[in-house]
Amino acid sequence: MNDQSLSTLLASFGLSPEMVESGLSAMVWITVITVVATIPTAILARQRGRSVALWVVFALSIPVIPLLLVWLLPDRSGE
Repeated sequence: MNDQSLSTLLASFGLSPEMVESGLSAMVWITVITVVATIPTAILARQRGRSVALWVVFALSIPVIPLLLVWLLPDRSGE
């Protein structure tokens, strides 16, 4: 960030440009991890006879935990 007016605005809120860039970088990584964890969640949900759409929404709202849950739940595909 080399824009002086933006740096001044961030400083008025008590933020440094480096802090903002670090925060944005962290948000990008969280988004990537969430999307990557959603794919196997959907695959496992389908294999185990669960609602794929609901598990995908769950996985996108709370990352990684639904993947563990659908993996540990019993298989319902034979019902």
